Amino acid sequence: MKIVHIITRLVQGGADENTVITCNLQVARGHEVWLVHGRDVAPGMMSQIDDRVVVLCEPSLVREISPRQDMQALLGLTRTVRELAPDVVHTHTSKAGILGRVAARRCRAPIVLHGVHILPFQSVSRAKRWLYRGLEAAVAPATDAFICVSRGMRDSNLAAGLGNAENNHIVYSGMDLARFETALPAESLPQGRIIVLAAAFEARKRQEAFLDVFAALARRHPDIRLALLGQGECEPVLRAKVARLGLDARVHFLGFRRDVERWIAGAEICVLPSMREGLPRVVIQYVAVGRPTVVTALPGIDEVVTDGENGFVVQSGRVEDMEAPLEQLLGAPDLTARMAEAARRRDMSKWSAETMVDQIESIMARVSVRKGLASARLSMSPT
Repeated sequence: MKIVHIITRLVQGGADENTVITCNLQVARGHEVWLVHGRDVAPGMMSQIDDRVVVLCEPSLVREISPRQDMQALLGLTRTVRELAPDVVHTHTSKAGILGRVAARRCRAPIVLHGVHILPFQSVSRAKRWLYRGLEAAVAPATDAFICVSRGMRDSNLAAGLGNAENNHIVYSGMDLARFETALPAESLPQGRIIVLAAAFEARKRQEAFLDVFAALARRHPDIRLALLGQGECEPVLRAKVARLGLDARVHFLGFRRDVERWIAGAEICVLPSMREGLPRVVIQYVAVGRPTVVTALPGIDEVVTDGENGFVVQSGRVEDMEAPLEQLLGAPDLTARMAEAARRRDMSKWSAETMVDQIESIMARVSVRKGLASARLSMSPT
């Protein structure tokens, strides 16, 4: 099959990693695969893409709303889809999802899929919620199947009136689980007890607010260290706040890491204070390594972290409320050990990369049959 994936950015986010893994496995199975991305690309992402995947850049495709660039991106995506004439267009993330699905329908692409990694109208202002929900509703009829990364994302999508029970599917965001389940600690770990926070430096990840929590904990626990794994637009603000709090020797900026599993393995506790996510891949990675996790309540998080068993889920969603469970863990090594063991026992098999791609191909096959497209050209067998 000819499959075109379209994504807004290639940074170190979960949607981007998910998309790259999907492309790599599909091309390894013999499909013809294109990956169309927007202007923003993080260092290190291109090297993760299989050489057999054809990568194209649409420079007008940007994350922020920009009527002029959005129209240029739509024209560019339409031109690309028309020239490639794929069997499947699979869009990812909000901006690429909206523009890519419009382009796919304008070109009469046989099958159009959209990955629901996060919903753009959750935890935003009323005006943005109205706008984003309206745009998603407008392109929903152009979508043959929604591929939701968690039960929570599917339920939220349906509650918003996007699609129906037949075309909303749960496909967990797959990864190389063995890489995490067998990880050994990094050799260059800082001295002390390490808390890991792995996330892109974006406002919705709320690292800045978490620094206040860490500062309070650090006053009571002089041996703790915070390892920030990631990069992004908020880094200057975060570095300035660390300096202002006098935490330069306690907070370590580690940048984009290809060995994230080794830093997780070296941690005592892992955290994620995000305001808005789908089902964050990094939490799956924390648990796969076998680390207690403290996380804010997010859609589908209960599928990975059971509050009080292998971590703590802060139901209020407030970053400041993460301090109490972290204090509890830091003050009770036996509790930390029990939660780590519970994390290691958790069955994570449904998050394997192979399972993810198997399910996506099954969905494509069902859509093909439903639309009467089952032919030699649309066979699930590699071309």
